[in-house]
Amino acid sequence: MAFHGLFIGIDRYNSPAVNEPRCARRDAVALEALFSDTLGGQTKLLTDKDATRAGIEAEFERLTRCSSEDSVVIAFSGHGDLLP
Repeated sequence: MAFHGLFIGIDRYNSPAVNEPRCARRDAVALEALFSDTLGGQTKLLTDKDATRAGIEAEFERLTRCSSEDSVVIAFSGHGDLLP
């Protein structure tokens, strides 16, 4: 059994129409640190410009290869939906 985590925090969006949250990136960094320090395993932190649709989809694909015995945590902090 292994631990896998994906932590996404987006404060800065490409669209000027989207108001920027002020704590989303910090939330994701804190959660990733908490889980990786406590459980070890494999984690991925995606923030701001690194949290692209392609990057997030690639990480979801990676997580589909986890064993049914593994523990998986996915955390998203930002606005409720992603713009196209």
